Amino acid sequence: MNHFAIGFIAFVAIFGGALIGIFAARTLPEQHLSNESRNAISVSAAIVGTLSALVIGLMITTANSSFSARSSEVTRIAVDIVRINRLMERYGPEAEDARVKLRNYANAKMQELFPVMGEPSQSTDATVRMMERTQESILLLVPTDPRQRWLRSQALTLSDEVLQARWLLAEQHANNIPMPFLTLLIFWLSLVLASFGLFAPRNATTITALCLCSVAVAGGILMILELDSPFSGLVHVSGEPMRQALAEILR
Repeated sequence: MNHFAIGFIAFVAIFGGALIGIFAARTLPEQHLSNESRNAISVSAAIVGTLSALVIGLMITTANSSFSARSSEVTRIAVDIVRINRLMERYGPEAEDARVKLRNYANAKMQELFPVMGEPSQSTDATVRMMERTQESILLLVPTDPRQRWLRSQALTLSDEVLQARWLLAEQHANNIPMPFLTLLIFWLSLVLASFGLFAPRNATTITALCLCSVAVAGGILMILELDSPFSGLVHVSGEPMRQALAEILR
């Protein structure tokens, strides 16, 4: 589901809880709103609020770890591409075919991870095959001295690391925040806001404050989901390492 849709649903549920609390106060008998009731409901809401805060903290940590890991993998791919190109450049003219295929791979990988509007997108399978063809070109090189043997072996090792980083990105592509977990969190927050509305004065200022609070909480949930999907949306991994790598190998 679209993250903005989830954020809107969260806002409606949380603010709806506050409104239910406000209007429920009008229909409940007076003894249900006594000081003893207020204390009991406040303690219960505090427990749920504390639990919600812990869960939100866990979600932020999980999303941030996922974002950092994917960003590191992109940087790793970019660095390894530059290193392979430098090794093949040092190898000699015989490695020119491998360098051409490496440049094609870098362009395709950039379009796969950070697609440009109007240009054909690349699938992960296509980019994997391109890197495998680059490996084949490196394997076909026939070293004539220890220096070339070392350069060839290092290039093969780095090309394998590029493929490994690609598979890590593929495995980490799925969202790490389960939807049932998120649904339960929104329910908890609705309960907390409902307890606030139950004893809040019924005026425009109170309703506005509760509305803004709901917007803030729903916006926080939206940003967590965006952080958990770093290759799309508002919060995304920087493509600068790949752009710098492309500029380097095209010089």
